[in-house]
Amino acid sequence: MQRVVAILRFVRLPLVWTALADVLAGAAVAAGSPAAFARADLLPLLLVSPGLYLFGMGLNDLLDRRDDVASGTDRPLARGELSPAAALSTLAVLLGMVAVGASFVGEPTLTMIAFTLAAVCLYNGWAKRHTVTSVVFMAACRAGNVLIGWSVVTGQWQFWTSPRAGCGWVLLISVCALTAAASLVSALEKRHGMRTVAGLRPSRVVLIALLLLPVADAACVAAAWGASAWAPAWLAAVPLCLATAAALRRGNRRGGS
Repeated sequence: MQRVVAILRFVRLPLVWTALADVLAGAAVAAGSPAAFARADLLPLLLVSPGLYLFGMGLNDLLDRRDDVASGTDRPLARGELSPAAALSTLAVLLGMVAVGASFVGEPTLTMIAFTLAAVCLYNGWAKRHTVTSVVFMAACRAGNVLIGWSVVTGQWQFWTSPRAGCGWVLLISVCALTAAASLVSALEKRHGMRTVAGLRPSRVVLIALLLLPVADAACVAAAWGASAWAPAWLAAVPLCLATAAALRRGNRRGGS
């Protein structure tokens, strides 16, 4: 059981719900109504979006392993709870998830999947070493995820040509702004020793920014769908993130006792 907990901590599972909320919000805004959103071709996104997100989180830890060991960071790889070989196997499984989901989508969506995967790899391999590029590439990863959902519904990723481009712009700007804020605070803490933001720990500010993503998603879906009772469903991602994090903490404490 402890090995499973270590793997789930390695890929930072709790916030995967925000990635799912983003990709489905992209599809929902593009669809314009609950009836148009209820379509089977969105099911592959349940593999693609979590696979990309979890792969990126795991790749980040794998590439930062030596730095994390040196700094004593409480991460599974750094603490020896998970071997590099197991980490690589986990990443391979996640890429397999993405590949399986990608096999059921059209060319425009494949383009956005490739774009997002490239942004994830460039972020982890180079961009995160610099404050400005880390912010830009992290926002690009989230934007790509939104446009994966959009492209499934519309058959194109060029959202600005759609009749619903207005809501699309608001959704993308909201997602990118919150992601950029979280990335900037994280970078300033790591590279410049920033200890507080408005009296809060930087890690708390990052969490708040990321948990606001489903809130922005819900607001944009509500604007696109009008008076629909289903739009607030995106808010469920917030308690799901918190509940998943709490479950992992309990599992980690049991394993350490």
